[in-house]
Parts: sequence; structure tokens; C-alpha cells
Amino acid sequence: MAGIGLWRVGDAAPRRLQVADSVAERQLEDWIEGDPRLLEHGLEIVARQLRTDGGPLDLLGLDAQGRWVLIEIKRDRLRREVLSQAIDYASCLAAMVPQDLFAQCDAYLSSRSKPAVAELLRQRGVTTSGEEGLEPVIYLVGTGIDPGLTRMVDYLAGNVKLSIRLVTFSVFAGQADELIVTRELHEADRPAVAAAPTTGGSVPSLDELQAQAEEHDAGQIWRRVVSAAEEAGLYPRRYSKSVMLAPPQNKTRCAIYLPTQYRKTEGVTHAYIAADVFEEFFNIPQDRVASVLGHEWVELGPDTVERFCSGLSQLLAETSSNNG
Repeated sequence: MAGIGLWRVGDAAPRRLQVADSVAERQLEDWIEGDPRLLEHGLEIVARQLRTDGGPLDLLGLDAQGRWVLIEIKRDRLRREVLSQAIDYASCLAAMVPQDLFAQCDAYLSSRSKPAVAELLRQRGVTTSGEEGLEPVIYLVGTGIDPGLTRMVDYLAGNVKLSIRLVTFSVFAGQADELIVTRELHEADRPAVAAAPTTGGSVPSLDELQAQAEEHDAGQIWRRVVSAAEEAGLYPRRYSKSVMLAPPQNKTRCAIYLPTQYRKTEGVTHAYIAADVFEEFFNIPQDRVASVLGHEWVELGPDTVERFCSGLSQLLAETSSNNG
């Protein structure tokens, strides 16, 4: 937090806000549970204080791709020990009997009148068998970062391909009981990856994924979106039943998620738009992305796919022109 300053500016001279005396770990947990967009758009919290053999995991979520998101929170600086703790949680999660994991998640979701975890996975084009092999995402959340932790995360990201994201919050005292929160995302640089691994065999080709979409009479629409994304410079990272269209700067981040299996009606393709990733990597405002491509889950049919693809090309062409 030492590098962040915050001032309230009005008619008088700017007044610097003071760092809040203390932030309880439970407060950070409450805030993220209440609005998961503090970490990323499309994130759905499915369990809190999940019981594992390694101890209780603070929060467990699903992202827009159907990946498990493990969230470990500390009220102070993130130190090296928290990384081993989070990896232990990930190993415990992988070893859990699916019925036990789903039962804990469903109890949490039911208490909040939300769909069961199997339905949330289905909506994201993921079956409950785990055959997709989507790698988990680990978020480590605190109010500062130990340099030793950053070095370890960089190593794991580059050599083991673990998706680990460090997030720090700074909390300032506003007027009366008001708290003002700033957030910083710290993600390790990663080398290019050829394709995503799966646990059930080789990764399908794009043609094979298109064939899956054709089972729902949407193969040509699905391939049109992928082609337009590739032409615009996005990278198609393949999974067993989906493709993640990623920015070339970081091929583990999802700009557009395109499953082959899930759709509410035949003959259409559903895509998830991660507007925050467009803003982060292409400097395109999120409201601009939403106005052109749509907000979060969008339905693409014969009447809308060309407009979507043209909009995507235009957005990324504008970015190239501005950067040039």
C-alpha cells in the first residue's frame, strides 16, 4: 500500500485520505463474496469456507469458462507461505470426491436461491465429469505483496503454467464511516502456450470443435466467430468442448469464451464477452465493448453473427490504429 495515495478534491485544497487503521480478513471476504467483480467479471462464488483436507478455503468460485477459482485472503501482506497454502487447497480440491464437493457448493448456492453448481457448469459448456481438464485459477488477496512471493509466482507461471493472480486492496478512511477501496491486479508474465491440456486425451482441433457445434446446427456460426477473432489478432486456445479467445499478450486470459455444447436454442452459439480483458489488454473502455459486442453472455444466430464479427474486427482495428 505504500505506493498508493488518495486525495479528495473539491473547492478547497486537496485533502489526502488516511489509510484505514485496519481491515479484517472477513471484511475482504465479505466484499468479494458480495461483488465478485472485484476480482473479475463473470465470476460466481459457489462456496465460502469450503471444507478440505488442508483446511477451510476462504472462497471458491466458477469463472465464465467453468474453471474453478480458488480465492485465499489475508488481511496483511501476501507472503510466500500463502502460496503453498493455496496450492495445497488446489490439490485437496482435485482429490475431492465430486459428490462431496458439489454437495458443499449446492448447500451454499441453495441458501442464496441460486442454481446448483452442475447447472452453473452446464451453462458454461462444461460437463460434471471433469473431462475438460480446465486448469484452476488461484487468487491470492491481501493488502501488500512480499517480493519473494512475486518471484515464486513468476516461476510457477512460466514453468508450471499455473494461473496465479495476486490482488491487493488499499482501504482508506473517507467521511464518517465511509471506506474507500482501491484494487490492484498483479499477474505474472507468461510465455506463449500452444494449447490447453486436457485430462482425457489430446486437444481437439478447431475443425473437431466445429463439428461439436454442428450437432446443434451452429457449426458455421461458431467457426465464423473463431475466424473473425483470429483475423483480429486473438489467440484460439482449445479445450475439449470450447475455445478461449485470448489476447496475444497473455494467452491464458479470456477475452471471448465460446463453448460448443451449451445453448438454450438450436442453431445459435452463445459467447461470453470479458469486457474487462478488452480494457486491460487493448485499452478499449468496457462500455464501448458492451455497446458493440454485448454484455457478458450473448446469443449469436444467423441474423446477428456478422454484426458481431464486424464489430470485433472494428474494435481491434481501432486499437491497432491508435497504437500505431
